[in-house]
Amino acid sequence: MFENDYLMRIILQFVAALQRALREQNVRPEEKAGDLEQLVGEAVNIDARLLFSMAPESLVSMLQLGDFDEKLGGYVLRALYLEAELLDEADMKDRADLRRSQADAIAQAYGFDITSADVAPEALEEFLRQQEEG
Repeated sequence: MFENDYLMRIILQFVAALQRALREQNVRPEEKAGDLEQLVGEAVNIDARLLFSMAPESLVSMLQLGDFDEKLGGYVLRALYLEAELLDEADMKDRADLRRSQADAIAQAYGFDITSADVAPEALEEFLRQQEEG
């Protein structure tokens, strides 16, 4: 199904991170958000602090110049939209708004039909269930 072991490993990490973010009740939202940021940075092979400090258009340009694998796009977008929700929970509204804008810009640039509605708990659980079924 996937071309190489690296891609499969990253996808499995995304699935695990998204599941943890949904299910772990004893972890602060900003910690969950930080975990998702790190995973996205690793997946796109760009330092997370640098990547997420960029304006949405600049972030897209960086991805286009790098080695962004579009097969990871759905995972990356769900992680960013979920991170925005977590940042809202942590009263970090400006960062949450930036994350949503960055995710929206990626979705538009690459033609993904994924929105913040796709990280509603029910929708995300269904997505994860489908991934586990293969």
